[in-house]
Amino acid sequence: MQSPVDIIKERLSIVDVLSSYITLTESGKNYKARCPFHNEKTPSFYVSPDRNSYYCFGCGAKGDIFSFVEHFEGTDFLGSLKLLAERAGVELSNHKNTKSGDEKELSYEIMEEATKFFEMNFGAFPDARAYLLGRGISDSTMKVFRVGYAKDEWKSLLDYLVKKGYKKESLEKVGLIKSKENNSYDRFRSRIMFPISDSSGRVIAFSGRIFGVAKDISKPEIEPAKYLNSPDTILFNKSNVLFGIDKAKLAIRTRGYSIVVEGQMDLILSHQAGFPNTVAVSGTAFTDNIEDNESKINNLGLIRRLSPNVIFAFDGDGAGIRATNRAAMIALSLDMQVKVAQLETGKDPADTILENPDKWKDIIKNSTNIITFHVGRICKETNDVRQRGKKIREIIFPFLLMVKSAIEKSAYITEIHNSTGIAEGAIISDFENYENSHGLSVSKEIQTTPKVEEQSRRSKLESELFGIIFLQEQGGIQNKEVVQMLDSLKSIFLDLDKMRQVYEPFKDTLAYKTEMWYGNKIETLSRDTKEIILNLEEEVLNERKVLLQPVDTEEKLNQFNNISRRIEEIKQARYL
Repeated sequence: MQSPVDIIKERLSIVDVLSSYITLTESGKNYKARCPFHNEKTPSFYVSPDRNSYYCFGCGAKGDIFSFVEHFEGTDFLGSLKLLAERAGVELSNHKNTKSGDEKELSYEIMEEATKFFEMNFGAFPDARAYLLGRGISDSTMKVFRVGYAKDEWKSLLDYLVKKGYKKESLEKVGLIKSKENNSYDRFRSRIMFPISDSSGRVIAFSGRIFGVAKDISKPEIEPAKYLNSPDTILFNKSNVLFGIDKAKLAIRTRGYSIVVEGQMDLILSHQAGFPNTVAVSGTAFTDNIEDNESKINNLGLIRRLSPNVIFAFDGDGAGIRATNRAAMIALSLDMQVKVAQLETGKDPADTILENPDKWKDIIKNSTNIITFHVGRICKETNDVRQRGKKIREIIFPFLLMVKSAIEKSAYITEIHNSTGIAEGAIISDFENYENSHGLSVSKEIQTTPKVEEQSRRSKLESELFGIIFLQEQGGIQNKEVVQMLDSLKSIFLDLDKMRQVYEPFKDTLAYKTEMWYGNKIETLSRDTKEIILNLEEEVLNERKVLLQPVDTEEKLNQFNNISRRIEEIKQARYL
């Protein structure tokens, strides 16, 4: 009986799956693309339909449809399996019994059961529904986002899940309960519950908005937090997740940009207002690294893969602007195009949409790039050229420093000049000083790129030869003449096995490179294989001639003459 993985691979071609994420261009019988896993201008990402696999010559990323979806979506194997199974129409209900399965699968199951429990409570608690209706959220939207309710009880969820057969230790590991002095109780109480899902749609955490009492009777003087989020768990890391990403990812890809807001209400109402490409921070954090120590892609890194264009729509107050600055700086460092939606002071997206959804559409339409946004603010704050110059250095230059394109930097400097009245030459001079003082005039990419020493002729020939050998062993060569030539190598090179040890770690790269280069050109491959072998043999023989120096014995002379004759034969063979 076939496994779900095998069935999915039969039904979904690697070209169809990958082309739904990135743009593939035909290259012979294979395909090329710009790698989605690292910044590059020249395509080095290679897809082989025959192998059902991909390889990037730039960063070394490789695998099949499952590993691609894992890496691109920032999920794990089970997440990629779920996504691809849905696409292929494969049933996974009997794939594994998680009650006795691994800890992570069990954790996903517990979170799903908790979500259903909160949904059931929500249906029985009309006050929570009435509150959301009053905030402009429709019943259908509540269902789409699986909104729930946690009762104002200490052990409501705990008792429910224990009766279902789950252990307290497992519930605590996923952040649903807390334990203190051998007493366990629900983390979420008297709250409207918003499930947070990963990109494959599996619930991994919750964000609960206070609704009711939920006070600690032992500390009645302490007001509970307005929003309470799940702690970091085996499933949830706040730096790797954006609320609503599972529902927004397709719209981000198709529309070509994402909208990032701060809260659940902002996100839900933005979706409802016709912007399904919206995601929310919701207490999660942005980080400077694309991936964490476990190679999980961070939240901004994920939406950058979906589209490099982002609009930040945070609250219009001082805190919102500071959050925008922080997020924009990181996005620019990831080579994203950053715009800012300008909201009225004191209003958030939810307030704006509730007041007038068309106004929200205009705000998104009229969003401006981060530098233009701040230049406008500076010009409104002061007419003094010296004060404007000071603020340009303090506020604008850090953003300008992160822009990688020299053309874009030049355009921004001209815009600053036109808007502020500061001489363009003065702006350029000040910015050059700023660059030098911060030591970032050379991009990180250039600074950290290792110098690759030029290959010797022999090592170049060897790598080409072993590319053909490895491709043959992987079933990529069907030409009998080539196979015969490769089989005869041991009689020519006594140290072939030793040579192979050097290139074995790079066999996938070399095989892919060979296949990409030759494609269906078997005749060319046959001719080139012969040429490579002859040239390599000549290189080896010339080295042996050097080692025989000085030729001071009859034995050495005979060897020298035999090598010389063979070199002449090789030279003649090139003209046949």
